[in-house]
Amino acid sequence: MEYPEDDSTGEVIDTFCAGCDLPFAVNDLGLCDACFGKLERDLIRSRDWDYSVTAFGVAPDQLEALRERVIRDYGAAYELMKSTKKPKNKRSKSRASQRKREIAAQAIRDYNTDDVLQATHDFIGAQNEAWVNFSRVAQCLYETFYQLKPKRLGQSGKKYKSLLKFLADYPARFEVKCDEAGVYWIRLKIS
Repeated sequence: MEYPEDDSTGEVIDTFCAGCDLPFAVNDLGLCDACFGKLERDLIRSRDWDYSVTAFGVAPDQLEALRERVIRDYGAAYELMKSTKKPKNKRSKSRASQRKREIAAQAIRDYNTDDVLQATHDFIGAQNEAWVNFSRVAQCLYETFYQLKPKRLGQSGKKYKSLLKFLADYPARFEVKCDEAGVYWIRLKIS
């Protein structure tokens, strides 16, 4: 029994193209001829010379000319690949980013040590607890004052590394303690 010779070119017949999802003969990438052409043009547009079959035989000094010709003939928009470029408007639309922008817009920009001490006193006094978790106080202060930096607060010559150390340096106004779990608490000084 004789078998006919295999004249196939390595293409799989009766499969769906990964690019257009239509039944066509596809290459080893799973793309039909039309989608493979789109991929090649996209690779040239994005300057991925190492992955483009078309750019393989082109001299390095002629690659930009090839790219310009593809853009002139087919346009600058990607045909098959999605653009990896970030949008020009870098402002995020997430809720967290919007919240941060709102906080920054409402924050007090011109403040001094007395303003920060008074805001701390008012926040602790407004709570229904004797001891207040220090992280809540810190969050309130960082939201109230624009770009609050503890090293710019306090007496001249002192540079505080943290808000906790700054407030602990005012024992006449505040008491600070640390529990067994390492959580800091603060309260108004009881007279």
